[in-house]
Amino acid sequence: MQARLYITVSQEKSGSLQALFYYNHSGPDVYGWHVESKGHYCSSGFFMLENFYSSRATRFYRSMHDDVYGPWAIDYPPSHDEFRSPVPEAICHELESMQSRFVEEWLFFREEQSADSDITAYREHAMPIQEVNVKWRRLPRFGRQGTHWTYTSVGVDLNIVELLKKYWRLSEKVPER
Repeated sequence: MQARLYITVSQEKSGSLQALFYYNHSGPDVYGWHVESKGHYCSSGFFMLENFYSSRATRFYRSMHDDVYGPWAIDYPPSHDEFRSPVPEAICHELESMQSRFVEEWLFFREEQSADSDITAYREHAMPIQEVNVKWRRLPRFGRQGTHWTYTSVGVDLNIVELLKKYWRLSEKVPER
């Protein structure tokens, strides 16, 4: 399964990062993982867009924690009920594996001891360091518009990105410092 990637980094004020991967498993549903970071704040979780590629109404499911096997909720249409993951077991395993590879290849965490060279590079270039950041060696692949840097892999459906931005309720908006 080929994952599609979308990562955006803003260098405005304290900076921010939003990253996700997703894939479509031969059907109308989309599965993936999303992380966002701003200053000392970070949130992440798995998601499923049921019926995204069909004429039926789309439902947006998300994990309550960054655990594909833990409790889930429906964000669209809104619901306050928690339930077991709606993602099939085989796809859960694949999502965990994809998440691990995605983080290992693209991201680093501020507190990782192995991130010293990335943190040094960020500081040398006066870039803000978030809880989650793009590995320094990956940044040359990003397109830049002013203070916003974006990477999209081939075939990314920006409709998925826009839907996630609109309905992702895992985090509240973080005020600028």
